[in-house]
Amino acid sequence: MNNQLKGFLFIMISATGSATLSIFTKYAFAAGANITTIISVRFLLAALFLLLVLKLRHISPFIDFKLMVQLCMLGAIGYGGMSILFANSLHYLTASLTGMLLYTYPAMVTLLSFWVGDEQFSTGKMIALFICLAGLSLVLGVSSADAPLIGILSVLGAAVIYSVYIVISNRILKRVNPLTASTYICASTGIVAFLYGLLDHSFIWHLPTQGWLAILGITIFPTVIGILCFFSGLNLIGPANAAILCTLEPLITMLLSIALLGETITYSQINGGLFIISGIIFLQLPALKVRKSKDLTL
Repeated sequence: MNNQLKGFLFIMISATGSATLSIFTKYAFAAGANITTIISVRFLLAALFLLLVLKLRHISPFIDFKLMVQLCMLGAIGYGGMSILFANSLHYLTASLTGMLLYTYPAMVTLLSFWVGDEQFSTGKMIALFICLAGLSLVLGVSSADAPLIGILSVLGAAVIYSVYIVISNRILKRVNPLTASTYICASTGIVAFLYGLLDHSFIWHLPTQGWLAILGITIFPTVIGILCFFSGLNLIGPANAAILCTLEPLITMLLSIALLGETITYSQINGGLFIISGIIFLQLPALKVRKSKDLTL
């Protein structure tokens, strides 16, 4: 099996694992879990798993203090805030709709990157953003009448926070191994959520087996497997190819929500989702062409 195919499989596994987040969260809520319990257990267990991976790969978890503080802030405020809003949206919206709306974040990242000067704007990127906005309007046009506004605002807020998180991470992660960074981000997110749960007595210690299994599923599939497979695939096929393949995530979420949760979706939602994914792919094409041209010169 060549590296290109291995990378493709790793990213597909990562996208499939990430797509289960909404499904397992719905199961956890149905079993009586709350947001604080889900987030704290998910990220604390994930940090332990990643620490074990670092040890097995002989990667030192020790970094300088300033970088550690930056990563912990990214986790506690950035990834933690995004996770809270995303989980909250699942109280009000279907898993498929939540997945489609969250996936507006690549377009937001492009706008933020242009605003802070990390990227140059172009006609192609403008077209791609308009395609994403058209898809968003289709999704919201058929959903907003039935979906509570707080759910829509929660998931779009999660997309905004995640976009800021990615733009900031892009600068910080260049100085540290991505697995080490993920370990600190997961640990800080889990610790802050757990301490908050203890202080306001919202952490649930007693859940039925279904609840703990759902949280364990969230830890293993979208978090640990999602992170490990993504970085493994990224090293083999590059960021542009990986980003394009990851656009399958909301489609997989939609299929899983129909099969496992019995959700229904409309043709307008499907078309809107396809518009959003098409726009994201269009955004990545310039980077993909650059990578191919570099490969041809080797």
